[in-house]
Amino acid sequence: MAGLFKPKMPKVEEPTRMPDPEDPAVLAEKRRQMAEMRARGGRDSTIMSDNLIGSAGKLGA
Repeated sequence: MAGLFKPKMPKVEEPTRMPDPEDPAVLAEKRRQMAEMRARGGRDSTIMSDNLIGSAGKLGA
């Protein structure tokens, strides 16, 4: 009879692993993002109308 009133214990979830800032995968992703930001900036990021497909060589056309 005592088993009827016994509270059920909740299941314990696996602990979430915290990201390690020195993890090689994290460092590689950070390097990739930095390279992408460098490639986007400066003169190389300027869109020239001659480079567009189907452009007639005129701005706004």
